[in-house]
Amino acid sequence: MKALHWSTRLELLLAEPSALRVLDTPSIIQLARNVRQGISKPSVERWIRQAVAAIRLQRVVRGLFLNRLITPPPQLCEAAVWPRPGAVISLQTALGDSGVWNNHTEWVTAVVPLSSRYTTPSLGRVETEGGTFVFRGVPERILETGAENDRLVAGVDYRRATPEAALLHWLYLSGSPRSRMSTPPLDLDFGALEVKRLKRLAIGMHLDAKLAIWRDRIVGQEAVSSK
Repeated sequence: MKALHWSTRLELLLAEPSALRVLDTPSIIQLARNVRQGISKPSVERWIRQAVAAIRLQRVVRGLFLNRLITPPPQLCEAAVWPRPGAVISLQTALGDSGVWNNHTEWVTAVVPLSSRYTTPSLGRVETEGGTFVFRGVPERILETGAENDRLVAGVDYRRATPEAALLHWLYLSGSPRSRMSTPPLDLDFGALEVKRLKRLAIGMHLDAKLAIWRDRIVGQEAVSSK
């Protein structure tokens, strides 16, 4: 029986459940050389161009791709950490996807740690071929406060804030002189949040007073609406 072409074997490898969901060019070249030793870089780059044209790969930025051969297909949010190391999906995206906020946004919103461990990131809106990112800077101490299962969603291969952490990130930014974000909207579904987790994180982040003020505004609005 004739052996499968190296590109076919590569595509079968990329379709496996354990395959990488986000890949850069060096990763793809290494995978290609695993299925055909000594394959040249230009040959792999030619396959990449063909794969993008056939939507087997989706280019995010130059040299970075979403693996569209895998099921379920990856989303843009999974690639946030590549252009901005340490990025955490948060704010509107995390709150909207979790059902706490009913205003869906097609932009992917993420917070990026501000720390001497990282190069000062470029913040704001970033347009890519895969969609739009909006990056906002938050001190690393805020992002890393609390137990990991309180601040990060479990069971995903990238950093995604729990809705409770996402709300607190928004509250922090709304009070920061370096941010233009307004206070979180009062129509968030507070009942969809885990209150104990929210309180633990708020105390650790020293945002419990700001949270109480915001919560009191919701209660006041609900009281007016009920009259």
